[in-house]
Amino acid sequence: MFARLGNMYAWATPEYLLDHMTFDQIVMYYEYGQEWEEQKANIMVSRQAIGLFGAKEKPKPKKSAKDNSDKPDKEAFYKTYPNRIKRPEGGGS
Repeated sequence: MFARLGNMYAWATPEYLLDHMTFDQIVMYYEYGQEWEEQKANIMVSRQAIGLFGAKEKPKPKKSAKDNSDKPDKEAFYKTYPNRIKRPEGGGS
């Protein structure tokens, strides 16, 4: 386990692990590291399948300038929530 942790994390020397961490923490880092390694392997395999077998990736839909705007879309908000908007009576601020 210590060798595998040292392989996944550069800081994880056996001395550091034994001196500064509980067994539960060591197991937690080991399990999270294993999950991460599995995800990396899945990504690598799917990338190789695209290259070797000519699998096609679905193109990502392009975003319009309106989607990238920081301003809220008030029209869509009022259309979605017409009866939940509370406005002060009198129209002033």
